[in-house]
Amino acid sequence: MDKDAVRSILEHVAAFLALKGEENAARIRAYQDAARAELAATGRSTTLDELREQIPPGLGEMLRIPGLGVAKVRQIHEQLHIESLAELEDAATDGRLAALPRFGPKAAENVRKGIAALREGSAFRLLHHALDEAQSIARGLAALEGVRRVDIAGSVRRRREIIRDLDFVVVHGPGSREALIKRLDDAPGVIELAGKQGGLTLRFASGTVVDVFLAPENDSGLTLLRATGSVEHVAQLEARARAGGVALEPGSGGSGWPDEESVYRAVGLPWIAPELREGMGEIEAAAAGRLPRLLEQRDLKGFLHCHTNYSDGTTTVAEWADACRAAGYDWMGITDHSESSAYAGGLRADHVERQHAEIDAANRRYGDFRVLKGVEADILADGSLDYGPAVLDRFDFVIASIHTRFGMTEAEMTARVLRALDDPHMTILGHPTGRLLLSRDPYAIDLEQVLERAAQRGVAVEVNADPHRLDLDWRIVRRARELGEGGGVPISLGADAHSVAGMTNVALGVAIARKGWLGPDDVLNTRDAEGFLAHARRRRPVYA
Repeated sequence: MDKDAVRSILEHVAAFLALKGEENAARIRAYQDAARAELAATGRSTTLDELREQIPPGLGEMLRIPGLGVAKVRQIHEQLHIESLAELEDAATDGRLAALPRFGPKAAENVRKGIAALREGSAFRLLHHALDEAQSIARGLAALEGVRRVDIAGSVRRRREIIRDLDFVVVHGPGSREALIKRLDDAPGVIELAGKQGGLTLRFASGTVVDVFLAPENDSGLTLLRATGSVEHVAQLEARARAGGVALEPGSGGSGWPDEESVYRAVGLPWIAPELREGMGEIEAAAAGRLPRLLEQRDLKGFLHCHTNYSDGTTTVAEWADACRAAGYDWMGITDHSESSAYAGGLRADHVERQHAEIDAANRRYGDFRVLKGVEADILADGSLDYGPAVLDRFDFVIASIHTRFGMTEAEMTARVLRALDDPHMTILGHPTGRLLLSRDPYAIDLEQVLERAAQRGVAVEVNADPHRLDLDWRIVRRARELGEGGGVPISLGADAHSVAGMTNVALGVAIARKGWLGPDDVLNTRDAEGFLAHARRRRPVYA
């Protein structure tokens, strides 16, 4: 590893410690020395990996903005409770950032410009950032005269976890194409318009670059299908069309192609959901009538994986209950970090009774909603679960996750997780690969062995919907669905929310579940509370 890379890692170690509130220079140097030794020995710093686990990922992103050092990022987080670039951009625009001490209007504007520069300089963005940008741009395009409809297309519509390009189909009326191109060139925020095969490229002052495909209404379905992709899916579809003597060209097909259904129908297929369009067997499944009925958010009855102010969350038990009930859920499961997660203010064993009393009080308040007593227990280095059986017996269910010792070999990490899966208290394996998208690779682990053991033991595997994780990867989700004799490995959808604002993570989790071909019967959250508890109790000796 070159000197610049080592220096960058050591600077990140110091910055993350400072974000946690560490001010002791000797302790910071000790952490840096440990990271330096790891880099020399293995080329990877598990010290940095573990520090990334201990702060909201959005704070690390904020450190990349020129002029925002550790002190200011901490101030923003503590005073405005902001944890993402999107929230920071809103605060820089609406005056909240300028109102903070040591900021002001000029500093807020510089932050906004810094975010724009980051966006322009980065080839890739996380799905939730891309969705926010795409929805904002779509609203602006839809307001232009002559525009009848704007559809978000490309990899955003397919809900890929990492996004490079933003693509849109702009549907216009007859004869308005040239006038519309002029309006696009003059649209607010557009600083450059260039022609591109089949469409236009717009560059915005914010740094965002988008591709726009113009289509009349009678051919908008064909344009949207091609703009959505993937390349493999479209190529396979067009090959099927050619084999059947169907010309997929604008203006053909009788009255054209006014919607995607008309295109698929012409080649003898039902409509295929965008999330499945990856050229990975979906066309063959559609032709054979084997497409699954995909999960929808309205299928979910239970909200899982959330943290309260008993660990590193900002929301009380009562506030969580109120919010989940208001959102239409029938039940929820509280899952604070366990005691060994001291960095996250893990729930002390002697505080469990107090938290459970609060949960009981919330349940007495409602007759139509239920709060379950869960915990996110650390999987310790030897594969045992934090707290031990006596304390774990007091919870309704247990999510078990790895938060430390990421540098184990594949054999060591696999053995660690396999032992944890054998523990009868374990209900769900949380964020199974430990990845943080664009900032931390998955730890080394043999997922095939893990999934096989989970299927044998009846342990669910989580699709963690934190937008920085989206872990389990959708490709592996599909593999999990295929394993086992009873319909695959059960899947849990966990928001990993630390405040009520994190409830929006669920939509991203649903998207990943859909990309993994999951239907309602594959996901534990679609069961009622008793059905979920029956799954959790099935392995516990106390219920035998």
